[in-house]
This record gives sequence, structure tokens and C-alpha cells, in this order.
Amino acid sequence: MSEHTNESYFRKLIKGDIPLVTSFWGWFVFVFLLMNIFIDFNFENSDLFRTQTQQTIDMLFYFLTIIYAVLIFIAVYRSALKHKGSKFFILFTKIVVTIHLLFSLTTAIDIVRVYFFEDYAIESEINSLKQGLPIPVDTYTNLTDINKIDKDILYTYQFLKINIQDAPEHNYRRFKKRVQESICENENNLSLLKKDYIMKYKYIDKFGSEILNITTNKESCGKGIYDSEILKEILRQEARF
Repeated sequence: MSEHTNESYFRKLIKGDIPLVTSFWGWFVFVFLLMNIFIDFNFENSDLFRTQTQQTIDMLFYFLTIIYAVLIFIAVYRSALKHKGSKFFILFTKIVVTIHLLFSLTTAIDIVRVYFFEDYAIESEINSLKQGLPIPVDTYTNLTDINKIDKDILYTYQFLKINIQDAPEHNYRRFKKRVQESICENENNLSLLKKDYIMKYKYIDKFGSEILNITTNKESCGKGIYDSEILKEILRQEARF
């Protein structure tokens, strides 16, 4: 088939000159079925610790899917307007492609928010939080500073009743382990770690001397941080059957 024929066919498809049965069952239902199979296969066979490049490719694919949803909506809707057959089928196709388009646009908004405005939202929340510093954490500790540099979120805590000479080294190691565990158990922290943010905690004594630093990334918490997502996907797969 020549390039000119391909261009003519797809031009006719967008104009609604292709029969509704073909545009709906072929270009809408069948193509999106293949896309969903590809998405499910991609999820089931992907490493949970996805690189930034892999995430970018995923985002590009989702955006292409959304663009296709808009184009096929136009094609099917125009074909429906020109269809001379069953009015029920015409109404059915219009409803289905409209619902699918609304769902696709909602997905697009979520993707844009996650990939393009998440950093802005986090920085805004941090700046808002900074206005109320210092913030008491408990009777012994204050959060005195918080900053964000690229993907690093930096917290500074001050012990109000401890100086650097008060506690032996092994107490610091035990305390560091407890902090690390609490970070990996907190849902808000986990949601950031899964998106390649790094949590850095600095502790100072009551005189401002640094006691210890704790750095946590998603590898620090192990692959168990994805257990809840795996369970949700298993339940979703079971619900389909």
C-alpha cells in the first residue's frame, strides 16, 4: 500500500468517512484492547525499581494513548453522525467513546500533575511549613529547618535536652536504626521515596552541634516498599476474572 493511500485512509477515518462498524470495532475497541494488553504485560514484566528513563518512556506512551483517544473519538463520532443504520448502535458508540475520552483526559491530568507539578507542589508545601518553624515534634525535639535541593529533602532536628557529649556512640546507632524504620513505614515518606526522592535527616544537640546524619532512599527500605502496590495489582487482576 502506498504512502499516499495510507494518508488518504487515515484522513478519511478522521473525517468520519470510514463505516462506523470499522471505526468503532476496529480502530477503537480492537486497538485499545491491544494497548491495554501491552500495558498489563509491561507492568507484569517490569522491574519495580524503574529508572527515570523507563518512567519517561511510560509517560510518553500514556500521552500517545491519550492523543489517540482524542483522534479516535473524533473519528468514531463523525462516523456515527453519517451512519444510516441502527439508531441504538449510533447512540451506543457515542456514549462509549465519550466516556472513554473523559476517562483518558482525567488520566492525562493526573499524569501532568505527577510528572510536571509534583516538584512545585512539594516545594510549596515545604515553604509553607518553613513559616511555622520551629515545630515541636515531642518534648525533647524540634524540627528547626527543612529544605529541598533537586530530589533531596533535608530536615534538621534539634534535641532540646541533649548535647553531643551526653550519649555514647552505640545509642546513636540504635536511634538511627529506629528513625530509618519509621521513615520506611510512613506512607507519605514512601510515596516520595518511590519517586526517587532522598530523605536526609540531620540532628543537632541543644547547642547546635551536629550529632548525626541519616540518609534514606528507596533502596534503604528494600523492595518491600512495593508490597502494597503488588497486592493491589493482584486484587485488580483477580477482580477481572
